[in-house]
Amino acid sequence: MRIRVTPTGSGKYAIQVVSKHHGKLTVHKHIGTFTDESEKSQLYRKAKEFIAEVTHQGNLLDLLSSCRPSDVAITESRPLLVYQLLSAVYDKLGLSAYPDPLIKDLVIARIYSPASKRETREILADLFNREWSLITIYRHLKKGIDTGLKDIFQKALIDFARDDLQDSLHLIFYDVTTLYFESTVRAGIRDFGFSKDHRPQETQIVVGLVVNHQGFPLYFDVFRGRTFEGHTLCSVVKNIQKLLGNPELVVVADSAMLSQENIDRLIREGISFIVGARIANLPSQMIDQITSQLSSQDGKTITVTYRKQRLVCQYLQQRAAKDRTDREKQIARAQEIINAPNVKMRRYRFIKMAGPTVTLNVDLVTKAERLEGIKGYITNTQLPEATVIQRYHDLWRIEYAFRLTKSDLEARPVFHRLDETIQAHLVIVFAGLAICKYIEDKTGMSIQRVLKLAEKVLTHKVTNIKTGEYAYIETTIEDPRIKEKIAFLKSLGH
Repeated sequence: MRIRVTPTGSGKYAIQVVSKHHGKLTVHKHIGTFTDESEKSQLYRKAKEFIAEVTHQGNLLDLLSSCRPSDVAITESRPLLVYQLLSAVYDKLGLSAYPDPLIKDLVIARIYSPASKRETREILADLFNREWSLITIYRHLKKGIDTGLKDIFQKALIDFARDDLQDSLHLIFYDVTTLYFESTVRAGIRDFGFSKDHRPQETQIVVGLVVNHQGFPLYFDVFRGRTFEGHTLCSVVKNIQKLLGNPELVVVADSAMLSQENIDRLIREGISFIVGARIANLPSQMIDQITSQLSSQDGKTITVTYRKQRLVCQYLQQRAAKDRTDREKQIARAQEIINAPNVKMRRYRFIKMAGPTVTLNVDLVTKAERLEGIKGYITNTQLPEATVIQRYHDLWRIEYAFRLTKSDLEARPVFHRLDETIQAHLVIVFAGLAICKYIEDKTGMSIQRVLKLAEKVLTHKVTNIKTGEYAYIETTIEDPRIKEKIAFLKSLGH
């Protein structure tokens, strides 16, 4: 902020407190008008007091000139640029529609340094000067779930995707993951089930996530840990369709969601879909038809009809080479099991058991060999074959969102016991994911690189230890490349 003197229409001069950002001038306060130097001096003093009150920024030169160097100390150094950046993006995405500063602080802390709620309280106090008691944190989390925090956040992100990202939201991607607890106690939605984290010995929950074609999160839901992922698809799609209000919705999901029940229900709801097909489960006659028509031609694509839907199939030599390598490794493992049948065998492919006899499943090996390089996609749309394949391959965006959630945001293990606090934890992570995705897309850098860059600028409190006077200054960056990047980070969210 600075003081500006500007002429008025009456012939006097006005004193204003203003700031300028990217060429846009903002008037924060009109202090008053003057006609002589005495009035001007009084208004200048009031303007300085206003700036000091609002920003806590005194005049550093005045402070230093009034004391000896030995009387001056840096009493605080905080990464406030990090907080300002994440706070600005939080507001930019519309998450402030839920007007609770503590919820915002929890989201910011989750991005900056994921930790338990007790450690988060210390991080907020020590690094960002945001004081909250532990009991207040849990009370606000419970209140958030009771007052629709999840729905407010989801609506804000959907509106942002539609208005700011200019997305028609005709195309969405859906997938699920699991988050484990370091606990073997089943309670509420915590239960044992198929673990994508390879933690079958611990309880878990199933989380379904919906993103747009850019990978920006729009919606999530949580299910009991033993829920089969295919059973989550229709309920999630129906909910997101209501939120989007889009009758022309196209849903993309992986082959785990493929079941005739799901397909029939999506058709009844008038929802278009692209789902990965399990080619190996097709009738032998259809497999023969597909392999014959593709004839191992690299890049060739065909469409056949399966259960009244379009089945798009493609052959790639690169995929065939990978499938062949995987098949040879699996045959080698199967042979090891045949030679040592006392080892657990259930999880190995190409094993055939007939009583105590363990042999190589030659028929299954032959089928795998015939299907090498072939990938299938089932859809009820009339999109071109190439578009169907491209849309399905864009599922990597939701897979990246899950990796970001589990690694950078450390969504698991989950340490909460109650269903409502578990859901509150996921809402905080969901909001953090949206902020991280927005920042990464805007900067072209990972969120960790962005945070390290923002940490280079600390806000220092310079204090006269005799009088108690103080002023705030930021770290001076001299490298022009870093300086330019810092300036860009400061512009995000505005």
